Amino acid sequence: MAKIVLTADKSLMVHFPATLYAGFLSCFPTTVVPDFIYRKILPPVKANADGTTDFPTLSLRAVETICVHSGFKRKDVKIAHPDYLSKIVNNDTKIVGVSATDPLGIGPETTFWSSVLGGKPHNRVKFAQLMHKIKKLKEKYDFKVVLGGPGSWQLTHEDFMNAYGIDYVVIGEGEKIIPSLFREIISGGTISKRVHFGGIPKTEEIYPILGPTNSSIIEIARGCGRGCQFCAPNVSGKLRSFPLEKILADAKIYLKWGIKTVTLHSEDVLRYGSKGFLADEDALLSLHKELFSIGMKNIFITHANLATFAHQPDLIAKLSKLLHAHGMYGYGCQVGIETGSPRLARKYMKGKCLPAKPEEWPQIVKEGLKVAEENRWISCCTVLMGLPAEEDEDVKQTIQLIK
Repeated sequence: MAKIVLTADKSLMVHFPATLYAGFLSCFPTTVVPDFIYRKILPPVKANADGTTDFPTLSLRAVETICVHSGFKRKDVKIAHPDYLSKIVNNDTKIVGVSATDPLGIGPETTFWSSVLGGKPHNRVKFAQLMHKIKKLKEKYDFKVVLGGPGSWQLTHEDFMNAYGIDYVVIGEGEKIIPSLFREIISGGTISKRVHFGGIPKTEEIYPILGPTNSSIIEIARGCGRGCQFCAPNVSGKLRSFPLEKILADAKIYLKWGIKTVTLHSEDVLRYGSKGFLADEDALLSLHKELFSIGMKNIFITHANLATFAHQPDLIAKLSKLLHAHGMYGYGCQVGIETGSPRLARKYMKGKCLPAKPEEWPQIVKEGLKVAEENRWISCCTVLMGLPAEEDEDVKQTIQLIK
């Protein structure tokens, strides 16, 4: 039976439709989007007879890979459907690992919708429901609960940890910390700290996933290096692109399951393989060509920087032509405008527009979006309001840029 059980709440364990942006539905209040509508748009992943699921989140697949490659037997590591934890958790279970993205509902998108519409968001409600279930099982089987994932920073205060029954929180990447922490827990050793920081692994220490995910995402790099102070990936340091062999291995996992549409993920996908702040044309185009050559039909991306569109329009045109040649007629990504204030750009994100200067940021935004539109890219733009030291003039400049 499994010593390590991994799971996530039902705002994350869903099948995403063609666009990942539908995932923002979890940020809406339950009073505005009732559960039956939520389930219709984002149906829950299917459970196997033993309570596991074949389509968990990428974060859970990553932890599964870390455990197996650090010496744990694969049969001792199970990824559980949140509705069927009781089928898997038993007296043999030593650790229940939980991945969270926005457990308290205080992330940017959630905060926006909650402030506009009121009520409790789905992600907060569903996380609380999962942890209530885990606490009941913990009382019966006395395992340890370890929380990680992009939203783990929200639960580092001991009051929150105690309220949700969390023993340990992992912040950041898991490759360096999870093996030793899990071994110590299983051996019954004394662990003095409750909050652990992961460190930054080398790319060769990050292995291919062992199964598909619910979002068909392929992670191609970590970090960014532009240094924006409001962005969590900033703690991961400079951009670290994964070897092409690792990415293709992930892609082949999806192809084995008949999945031919994937989404490439990093904080700045267009800079894949780059050693600086300009994109590496050969690396980016070669990545896409290799994925198409092994059988992928559609290749989407998550995030990019408008600076790439503005500084390298020829690259965007070539990539768009390549995608179009393979039958793709619409593409897009999430890009950050964040502010129209050159003063705030210099104060909080002076690396975002490199190799241009922060004072040129508004022009970079306009030129970047123009290039995107000319190449049929749909840009999902984010704006940050309420940055520390924000003044009326900064707000006016942001409004003017959007107009």
